[in-house]
Amino acid sequence: MLAELSRIDNGDVLELRLPPGGRAGAPPGGGTLELRLDGDPDRTVPVAAEALDGGRLRADLAGLPLDDGMWDVLWIGADGAATPLLTTDPGVNLADRYAYLSRPRHRELRAVRDPRGPLRVRARTVGPYAEATWVEVAPDAVTVSGVLAYTPPVGSGTGVAVVARQRELDGVVTGPAGLDGDRFTATVPLPPVVDGFEPERPHNEWDLWLSLPGTGDLRFSAHADDITAKKKKFVYPHVVRSGVRVRPYYTVDDDLSLLATAEEAR
Repeated sequence: MLAELSRIDNGDVLELRLPPGGRAGAPPGGGTLELRLDGDPDRTVPVAAEALDGGRLRADLAGLPLDDGMWDVLWIGADGAATPLLTTDPGVNLADRYAYLSRPRHRELRAVRDPRGPLRVRARTVGPYAEATWVEVAPDAVTVSGVLAYTPPVGSGTGVAVVARQRELDGVVTGPAGLDGDRFTATVPLPPVVDGFEPERPHNEWDLWLSLPGTGDLRFSAHADDITAKKKKFVYPHVVRSGVRVRPYYTVDDDLSLLATAEEAR
């Protein structure tokens, strides 16, 4: 069976749209899906599917006992045979992703198209963080904008700040930040980052956090676009001040940090 659309909404409901006149069509009276963890026939979870008009199916995945990992989506026919569900939908829609981030949750579910075509559901344990959607480098500051991810409602924007912590050292730099609903803008001043440079270390890394009163510190990260290994794919401009070069960069975990090095270092 082939799906033209395969998305998981912010209520963890899987929506499928089948092509008109396609194989199997929309099964009359509903049907049954099954999720199988990493192809293991002993690790399966049945899922009830509701047939709707227009060749659509909806399956509620909220509350299902899904361990972290990749789950194959299978269609269980009337004869009990399991068939992999194929999809032509790449599943990447940033507007949908940001809507998904807006709800507090401890488990993230995403519809993923395997390169060979089968539909899979990725389950992952998550916690609150600050999703960076825009990074701007100026001569005296780095400004980061984004949205709060999986974070309980914040009552007020008062007292919000950005905090840069010098990795493996005790340097701390704070800067102003604003919050409008679940959207934030934070500015890291670069002069104190340069002043805190330790020349005996070839690399001075500063990890960035958004400090929210009553919530705690949220790490700046970028996960919504599903682009992994950003460290090797995104290169931001650098600023040179007093012989120190500073630039934003992504860590191996796709967290956003600042890197400070001596100007002559390459």
